Amino acid sequence: MRKLAHTQSIFDVAGNFFIILCCFFIPFSTSLMGATSILAAVCWILSGRFFFLPRLMQGNKLVFLAVILFLLLVAGLFYSPVPMNEALSTLKKYRELLFFAMVVAFMTGNENAAKLAEDSFILGCVILLILSYGIFFSIIPSERYGYSVVYHITHNFFMAILAFWCLQRAFDSRQYRYLWLVLFLAATINLFYIAPGRTGMLVYIALILLSLFQHLSFKKSVAATLLAAIVIALAFATSANFSSRIREALAEVKGYQAESSRTSLGMRFDWWQNSVDLIGQKPIFGHGTGSFKTVQAELIKSSKTKPTDNPHNEYLMIGVQTGLVGLTVWLAFLGAQFIAAFRLQPPKRFLLQGIVIAMAVGCLMNSFLLDSHPGHFYAIISAILCIQPQKGTGLLTLHR
Repeated sequence: MRKLAHTQSIFDVAGNFFIILCCFFIPFSTSLMGATSILAAVCWILSGRFFFLPRLMQGNKLVFLAVILFLLLVAGLFYSPVPMNEALSTLKKYRELLFFAMVVAFMTGNENAAKLAEDSFILGCVILLILSYGIFFSIIPSERYGYSVVYHITHNFFMAILAFWCLQRAFDSRQYRYLWLVLFLAATINLFYIAPGRTGMLVYIALILLSLFQHLSFKKSVAATLLAAIVIALAFATSANFSSRIREALAEVKGYQAESSRTSLGMRFDWWQNSVDLIGQKPIFGHGTGSFKTVQAELIKSSKTKPTDNPHNEYLMIGVQTGLVGLTVWLAFLGAQFIAAFRLQPPKRFLLQGIVIAMAVGCLMNSFLLDSHPGHFYAIISAILCIQPQKGTGLLTLHR
């Protein structure tokens, strides 16, 4: 028995270690993020904690919702029109839903590990920021993604997250306030003047407004919002990167023609309409996991709409695959996390609210739960923040 307990303890330590490493790699390395998350999952199984998942689901509604959504996608394997290997390939991309439960299982009762994981993620974002500036100033050879080592949508999303986190810490920290403000400005400049992702810009604006209303009185937050609007207007006037992307978006909306537009937004509009039509065909449980590419191709075969493997909108992607049942669970998961944040103490309350808002906004324009980097970020970091010490015990518990 002692030997078994010792072995389980080793896998507990290893699991926490790999989660912390995964958090560090989330912003900038797909392969290392994937490897460390899989190693953490192996430790989850070998430690025996995985087998307590039903009990964890029974006691914690957030874990329950995450696992139920994953199980709906598992069920979708059996009525999907695509071959099983294709459907499994899509299901694998939603494994982050299980990682949410894994992080809760490992880090409940381990406040130090949870804090290290959070700090590791921020350090990883700072590394991504430094790499981007290094590429911009030709110190580091240019990568295939321009001024980053990850896709521009992913890069700008994490710059928005980094700016939000730095601003939150600047509000809370006296000793290092100026350091956090410098990092906040560096991330902001990178986002608006260097990297071209529009989703990140939208998420950034939403998070900054959220931060102002979180920390300031209503009158002060209104005044600060006006000031922020002036700063954004100045950025529009001085940043070719920012202004060109906004003008491009407006032109794409204005010039949209159903089925024939080949712009970023124009194609999204077509895909969103396709998704609504497909959900209407099978509204309850959807067409099955991994089905979007096949059923959309069938829908558009007599039109000029460009085919795609996802509609670049997570709500519609889940709706097509698992119907209104799955979409309801996904919305309930987001909503339950936002509500749970109000029962947390700052700064975790504000950070968790920010994660939910960032994911909710980002999923309007992209399938972020399906996408590897944003999906890992959302599941793992939000799970860490959903846990906080119990008063007088020093133990960590997940809010129910």
